[in-house]
Amino acid sequence: MKSIFINSVGVKSGKSLLAWALGLIFEKEGLRVGYFKPVGVQPEVVDGVLTDHDAHLMKNVLKLKDPYHQICPVVLNHDTVFAIFRRKVGGVLKEIEESYRKLSIDKDIVIIKGGNSFIDGSIVGANGVTLTKALNTKVLLVDRFISDVTFVDNVRFIKELLGERLQGVIITQVMPEKIDYVGNVVIPFIEGDGIPVYGSIPEDKFLGAISIRKASEVVAGEVICCKDRLEELATNYVIGAMDLELAINYFRRINNKIVITGADRSDLQIAAMETSTKGIILTGGRYPNSVVIGKAEEKGVPIIIVNLDTYSTIERLDKAVVALDFEDEKKIGRYLELFKENVDINRLKEDFNVER
Repeated sequence: MKSIFINSVGVKSGKSLLAWALGLIFEKEGLRVGYFKPVGVQPEVVDGVLTDHDAHLMKNVLKLKDPYHQICPVVLNHDTVFAIFRRKVGGVLKEIEESYRKLSIDKDIVIIKGGNSFIDGSIVGANGVTLTKALNTKVLLVDRFISDVTFVDNVRFIKELLGERLQGVIITQVMPEKIDYVGNVVIPFIEGDGIPVYGSIPEDKFLGAISIRKASEVVAGEVICCKDRLEELATNYVIGAMDLELAINYFRRINNKIVITGADRSDLQIAAMETSTKGIILTGGRYPNSVVIGKAEEKGVPIIIVNLDTYSTIERLDKAVVALDFEDEKKIGRYLELFKENVDINRLKEDFNVER
């Protein structure tokens, strides 16, 4: 069974984008592609069937015929987690192995997506380390570049953890000013350890963008104006909680943003609308005054009212940005461009023995 196990050491590394991109690339080359997510943590019910968000997405965008229960055999919804804590659920490794075996039968390559880290899945005895052995697969590590030391620490630790099952690495979200340094210093150093690095993908704000419509949905907000501007994309969100002079300078430096503030800060709301602001979220369930609403309608800036506090609002937005959705086809198009420009796909295919 030929497979690529995509995993990382943390969130926002780009695993879902990579899985989607590889699936499209391999399909275009005429390969029969499978997608497998052993343990799902984003439960959804589709046509009466409990599955995982990623499984639902990939089944549709890659036009997979496999049933949901094979694509994602274990879904950690509330009931399952409750049963686990009552010790009503045992190890699920055999169920995962059997689903993987059936799904792989007629495939040239199966893309396996792990959790947010190699620890994820331990609650059911199916973490990343255990799965690589049970499924007899090799790992493509995707790591977001935070700093040189952090990156090297991550890769060397995972190498020590997995041994020869770590096949190679793709670096993501490399800041523009670090591109040359990563290519000339960091990558040669890692390859000196005998670990292939297939490429480094530069940071692109568009890949982390969220539409105002999606933002309003994830925070369960009420849009009170400019509903015709909900498809606008925001690449940043900021908290407005400082004095006005500081806020004006702050807002001017950040483009394409959502501003999160309280309804009582009309000064900040109006100041934000004089800069590159795609939407304003007002926390605490209170409405703005008529002057603010008039300015928003003039500037075309949607205002969203939420009953959440600031922390909960940001937490939900963070989760929404991480999770890909059906509306993200533009993102995958951009990601494919970056991938083809910066990743040695032929070397990757050769190392993972991807062929018809």
